[in-house]
Amino acid sequence: MDQQINERVSTLETDVAVIQSTYVRKDELAALREEIGVGFAKTDTGFAQVGTGFAQVDAGFAQVGTGFAQVDAGFAQVGTEFSKVHAKIDLVRAELNNKIDLVHAELSSKIDVVHAELSSKMDTGFARIEAKVERSNTMLLKWMFGSQISVAAIFIAAIKYL
Repeated sequence: MDQQINERVSTLETDVAVIQSTYVRKDELAALREEIGVGFAKTDTGFAQVGTGFAQVDAGFAQVGTGFAQVDAGFAQVGTEFSKVHAKIDLVRAELNNKIDLVHAELSSKIDVVHAELSSKMDTGFARIEAKVERSNTMLLKWMFGSQISVAAIFIAAIKYL
């Protein structure tokens, strides 16, 4: 097996030597090398133009950054104005809450006064009704007692006269 490998390696070495000697004698790739050199020069020019384009883009980004800084400054001013408006809203809210509390207290006291008056009037009315009911009960009891006595007298008279 080593012998086969050695034979193949020596064959390859011979082929490489033949190719190298042919290349040295025939410089057929010289024109291709010149074309490649011209291509690289054009590529370098293109890269220079692209670099100029990138510089212009970077300048545009700088302008946009400046614009964003101005917009941020505007937002800061708007934020300041919003803070002022919120402070005014909080002040108005506090004043309104105080006024509502005062009105609520005033209405509560008026309701308490009206409730007390109504309670006293209701108590007076109930007392009158109770007095009338007591008088009616007394009269009813008197009439019932009187009718019972009359019925008893009728029975006694009926028994006595019969």
